[in-house]
Amino acid sequence: MALMLEDLNDGSYIPKLEHQPVFAFLPLRNYGLKFIIQADFVLPSSREEVDGDSPWNQWLLSEFPNLFVSAEVAFCSLPCFKENPAKGVSAFMSFVPLGGEVHGFFSCLPRMIISKLRMSNCLLLEGDNNEWVPPCKVLRNWTEQTRSLLPDSLIKEHLGVGYLNKDTVLSDPLSHALGIEECGPKILVQILTSICRAGSLKSMGFNWLSSLLDLLYLMSVSGTQSDVISSLGEIPFIPLLDGKYAAVSDGAIWLNTDNHGLESFGNLYPTLRIVNPILFSDSSVENITHMLYKLGVQRLSAHEVLKVHILPAISDEKVENLELMIEYLSFIMFHLESSCPECALDKEHILLELQNGALISTNHGYKRLSDVSIHFSKEFGNPIDMRKLINGTDMKWFEIDISYLNHPVYKTEMLKWRKFLLELGVTDFVKIYKVEKHISDIPHTVLNNMMLDDDCISSGSSMIIDYDSQELKNLLSHVSSNGDREMGKYLLEVLDTLWDEVFSDKLTGFCSINGQNKPFKSSVVRMLRSGQWLASSIDDKLHFPKDLFHNCETVHAVLGDNAPYAISKVNNVKLLNDIGLKNTLTLDDALSVLEVWRRSEKPFRASISQMSKFYTYIWNEMSLSKQKILEKLNSQDFIFVPYSFNSTHEVAPGSFLSPDEVYWHDSTGTMEQTRSTYPQFDRHMTHHSFSKMLCNVYPGLHYFFVKEFGVAEYPPLLSYLQSLLHLSTTSLPSQAAKTVFQVFQKWSDGLDAGFVSSDDINYLKEKMEDKEMRILPTVQDTWVSLHQSFGLICWCDDDELKKEFKNLSNVDFLFLGELDTKEKQMLADKISVLFHRLGIPSISEVVTREAIYYGPTDSSFKTSLVSWALPYAQRYIYNIHPNEYSEFKLSGVKNLNSLKIVVVEKLFYKNIIKKVGIESSKRYECSCLLQDNILYATSESDTHSLYMELSRYLVSRVPELPLANFLHMMTTMAESGSTEGQMELFITNSQKLLKLPTEESPWLISTSSPEEDKDTPTTSSGFSLDDSYPPKSTSAKKFGSNSSWPPVNWKTAPGFEYKLQTKAFTSGKMKGDVTEGFIEADADWIIEENPASTIPSVILDEHEATIDQTDFSTNMNVDIKGQPDHARNTVSSYTNAAGPHPSALNLIERDQLSLGTVTPQHVITGRTGELVAFKYFSSKVGENCVKWVNEVKESGLPYDIVVEGKDNKEYIEVKATSNARKDWFVITVREWQFAVEKGESFSIARVVLSEGKSAQITTYRNPLKLCQSGHLQLAILSSKQ
Repeated sequence: MALMLEDLNDGSYIPKLEHQPVFAFLPLRNYGLKFIIQADFVLPSSREEVDGDSPWNQWLLSEFPNLFVSAEVAFCSLPCFKENPAKGVSAFMSFVPLGGEVHGFFSCLPRMIISKLRMSNCLLLEGDNNEWVPPCKVLRNWTEQTRSLLPDSLIKEHLGVGYLNKDTVLSDPLSHALGIEECGPKILVQILTSICRAGSLKSMGFNWLSSLLDLLYLMSVSGTQSDVISSLGEIPFIPLLDGKYAAVSDGAIWLNTDNHGLESFGNLYPTLRIVNPILFSDSSVENITHMLYKLGVQRLSAHEVLKVHILPAISDEKVENLELMIEYLSFIMFHLESSCPECALDKEHILLELQNGALISTNHGYKRLSDVSIHFSKEFGNPIDMRKLINGTDMKWFEIDISYLNHPVYKTEMLKWRKFLLELGVTDFVKIYKVEKHISDIPHTVLNNMMLDDDCISSGSSMIIDYDSQELKNLLSHVSSNGDREMGKYLLEVLDTLWDEVFSDKLTGFCSINGQNKPFKSSVVRMLRSGQWLASSIDDKLHFPKDLFHNCETVHAVLGDNAPYAISKVNNVKLLNDIGLKNTLTLDDALSVLEVWRRSEKPFRASISQMSKFYTYIWNEMSLSKQKILEKLNSQDFIFVPYSFNSTHEVAPGSFLSPDEVYWHDSTGTMEQTRSTYPQFDRHMTHHSFSKMLCNVYPGLHYFFVKEFGVAEYPPLLSYLQSLLHLSTTSLPSQAAKTVFQVFQKWSDGLDAGFVSSDDINYLKEKMEDKEMRILPTVQDTWVSLHQSFGLICWCDDDELKKEFKNLSNVDFLFLGELDTKEKQMLADKISVLFHRLGIPSISEVVTREAIYYGPTDSSFKTSLVSWALPYAQRYIYNIHPNEYSEFKLSGVKNLNSLKIVVVEKLFYKNIIKKVGIESSKRYECSCLLQDNILYATSESDTHSLYMELSRYLVSRVPELPLANFLHMMTTMAESGSTEGQMELFITNSQKLLKLPTEESPWLISTSSPEEDKDTPTTSSGFSLDDSYPPKSTSAKKFGSNSSWPPVNWKTAPGFEYKLQTKAFTSGKMKGDVTEGFIEADADWIIEENPASTIPSVILDEHEATIDQTDFSTNMNVDIKGQPDHARNTVSSYTNAAGPHPSALNLIERDQLSLGTVTPQHVITGRTGELVAFKYFSSKVGENCVKWVNEVKESGLPYDIVVEGKDNKEYIEVKATSNARKDWFVITVREWQFAVEKGESFSIARVVLSEGKSAQITTYRNPLKLCQSGHLQLAILSSKQ
């Protein structure tokens, strides 16, 4: 290491402080050092700097501080510094690097060197001894005056330091880095402190103390640090008159002046501390006086005594002398009333000091106004009896000591004391504080409660001015937690008295931002609004102000007397508004009040009139807040139903029910009859019986309850069960039968709509099978259940059967009252389904027929006919009834071989009920009858009747008219000469019946004759040869009585006409299994709407046997047996496949219309007419609004098309023909009945088909009305065989 000196050529040297490079035998780079470093550093490949990561280099760096410090002695020993080593120290210390001067690898070297120097003896003390000491043991910048006042021995004794050699000059940064102390006021304070602690201040003498104060003052002229003055204030070095030494911090110290009337306060003056005047014997009196003033010594005056002595003393908790404390406050009040000019400026400050620190004597000891709120007692004129509010609580209510009223200066001067104490902040009631805070100091949750706007919250520099009261908060908390209504009422009375005087100017706080004051509700208002302390008129609880109403007309008009009004009586309306009591009604308020009503522990009482107004208000609000109201009230018990009421204005108790628990109207009346007997079925009716039917309670609110909230129009369906049970105990069956019918109608409607589930049906069935559940009225005028002890209970769907079995034992019929036509139809169509599900059969279901026959004859013809028809039946069932086909295949096919065809001469039957073993005494003649596996037929029976009985066997033991029609059609076509190909084409294309798969075996029956079958009966056991109805002779051969089928003499050539005398089936029934045979459904039709210009005839066929002449008609000369000759000029319905076009037909005479048979062409024409009508109406109203009920399959309904409008339906019956000259059509009795029932909703569409895909449509709306007005004519066709 090398430190460079520069020769000045006069024998002296100065340091050369230029930056020097670091060497590793060769110079590297400059690191900011003022001296040269040479070492065997490890260098990187560039050889430009020291490798900082090398451990070797790190070790070398750590050795340089020791090397530098050890070089000082050698440096100072140089010849140029030998005579004055202190100058050598100055030169050496100039090479010390400071922090920030050195960089790179050696940047930490300055800190390491300075640290080493601070621990080494590197500096010389003043004197001839050349004593080396560390930097912490020297004082720099001293003067001879200081050294004279504080000799070397004194500072060494008390501080352990000496003065730095005066020839050693160090820079301030280096001195601070080395920790060298400055010889200034701090050193004087330290010396004085040490002397005082040693107790040797008195021995130093007043002159020394005066010189010290003079020197301190001189030093303070250049600027004495405040901490020095503060430290001097803590040192008890000021001599007093009583010989003691005191510190300014121990209390006020006074310089002697004249007394200012303090003699009146004999307890106060002896406590004052005055400076000993001996201290001012030195010539520097002025400097000493100014220094004492700087230290806080005061000039003695009444105002200064007040500020400096009394104010601190009255705040001193060590003072326990009550008389002295009272005198302190009395002197302050006395002086503030004087004409002291300084008080005019300092009064607010004095009062503030008293408010913040003065100890006031109270009933709970000394308390500061800044710590607790102090209040007047009644002796000081307080009008509030706080015992009513704080009794029974742990609250401390601080009241000022009445001893203040006994001080001699102001004895009995209560009003003066009250005025003065009011200025200090003593109050009658709770203390309200003004609070000023930066918005950044307020928690975010509190800011949200203050409801400040975003500008205030976002500005962190905003100032908040607020008003708060902890006492009020505690008082409200106590009232709220105890729920004391009387305490809450008295608190409201107190607020009513004091509101304008005490609270009115503290209700609004301000947020100061950018010079603007934005108002907000103060904490006082918020706590009054957020506490549960107000008594309510409707319960014994305490409430939030926001939950209570001011009893004004606006609120009372909707809520009546049941609103939660605040009590007690308040005169200050401003108070009610300020604390948030409601004087208007909102939707949320109404819903909240409703919730209070619902949750009331006492029975709620109200008038229907008042509740109607309330619900009307809610209804009106739904125009704006419907979703909110529905979400709040749906499924809630919000509907008030009184237990009973005589008038709408009568206040009556009641309960709240949910929409699911009430209903609008009970058309049966059963629920009303049971309301007082079965209250336990509802949780709200435990002790009260009342009606849940709303139509009598709120007659004008049907839409509100039913449409808006889904209140059921009628009671819950299952609830009728219990109602019927009650009805059976109070009424005769004959009296209540119609009501029972109405209940079953309700259940049936519910079953159709899906409201009654299978589980509900099972429940009803189980209950009705209970022996005690006798709710079913019978024709015997008794109440029964479905229990087996009551025998067979069934309903009547056949009056004749009812007459047969009515008076027989073990069977009874339901009596449902006198039903009109519509009700009977409803019983047959809808209620019968419910009866079936409940296990109540119809009489026709349980009655079976037992054959009674005479004279079995040859059955081969009938057997061969059935055998021939079976494959067609099989094919039909396979396509139309696949489920029944599968079931029959599994079981029934095996029984086909056991099916026997028995032809008899005379056939009768009687009705029996096997289930209960009874039978009728009557018998009836018939032509065909299926009994078990035997099909009985007379030789005269027609094929259609035979096929009807056969359909019973093949399809669920129920006559299947469409199947019989189909088989009859096949037979008719065969008889008419159709070839097998024509018949197959008709079956495939028109009937849409697919062929049977090859794996399906054809159905066959045994063809053995009755004589060959041992199991075939020969004579009915129930019929005697001596019967009064002997069979007719069968010797004459009948038509169709061939020995086999088909007959060998039948011709199949086209145009062959064969006369068949048999009763045909109607076209409506015929179309049951026809889809779109030979019809181009997607073809474009030219449809012309034709006005009803002519008056057509409507042929009413009572037996539904007439065939509508819908296809080619020709004038046939057919001899019909049993008819006169004039029948030859009738319109025949036989089809002539090669006949002339309709335009070539001869004129048709009107004398007679004949019965005829249905041909495939008839079916095609009818289907085509329906298709054309469907397209016509679809083009008018849109296809989505038009439904073709027979589009897939003949529905059997008395109409073909339904046109659905927005509010109504129109039913269309289509009558089609290809004969443009034909001006009549046939309508069945059922169609006519339906037309009469529907009136304007029923129309007949007359479709006339022409060549080239064109058609004309004439629509007859309300045919009954048209017949009555003469626009249509009604005719009746008599059917003759």
